[in-house]
Amino acid sequence: MEQIELSENSFVGNGKERNCYIHPNEPDIAVKVNHGDIRKQTDRELKFYRGLNKRKNIVYKHIPRYFGPVQTNFGTGHMFDLIRDYDGKISRSLLQYLEDGLPLRDFESDLALLKQSLLDNQIIFNHDMYAGNLLYKKVSETSGYLVVIDGLGDTVFVNWLNSFASHRTKKIERRWELFINRLRNRAAKLEMPDKRIHNN
Repeated sequence: MEQIELSENSFVGNGKERNCYIHPNEPDIAVKVNHGDIRKQTDRELKFYRGLNKRKNIVYKHIPRYFGPVQTNFGTGHMFDLIRDYDGKISRSLLQYLEDGLPLRDFESDLALLKQSLLDNQIIFNHDMYAGNLLYKKVSETSGYLVVIDGLGDTVFVNWLNSFASHRTKKIERRWELFINRLRNRAAKLEMPDKRIHNN
C-alpha cells in the first residue's frame, strides 16, 4: 500500500481518539488517524460500514461514504468523504453555528430531515452523539443539510438484535430522543437575547 504524507497544514480537527486530515492528493477526502492506542471508535465505525455495505439502496446524503484504509506517515488512516460547502470551504458543525448565536429553531427542519434519513436508512448512531458530530453542509448561501460525521455505529457488546429492522428503528428513536433533549438543553444555554438571528 502506497504511503501518503500528512502534515499539520492538512490538519482539520481532532477528537478523543483520532485526528482528521485532508488527503494530500484528494481534496474531498478526509483521513482519520488514531493519535493513541485506543481504537474503539475506529473499530466500531469500520464494523458499522461493513454492515452497511451488505445492505442495498443506502442513501449517503446524511453520512459520509467510507473509502477504505490508507497508510500514512502517522500510521494507518481511514478515508471518508470530506464535507465541504458549495463554496469549497469545509463545512462547520452545528455546535459552531449555535455558539455563534444562531437559534436552534433555524435548524429544526434540517434535524427533522436528518432523523427521517436515519430511520429510512436504518443508521444506528452512538448514544452520546452531540452537535459537534453534525456538520451543516451549505449547498447555497441560504440552504443546506446536516451530515453525521462521527459517532456512527453501536456501542453495545451484544448486538445481534440489530439484525431486526424493528429493533433498529426503536433504538434509533430512543437515541434520537436523548440526543435532541441534550441538544435543546445545550442550545438554551447558548442562546442569548441580544444575539441576532441569521438565516443559513
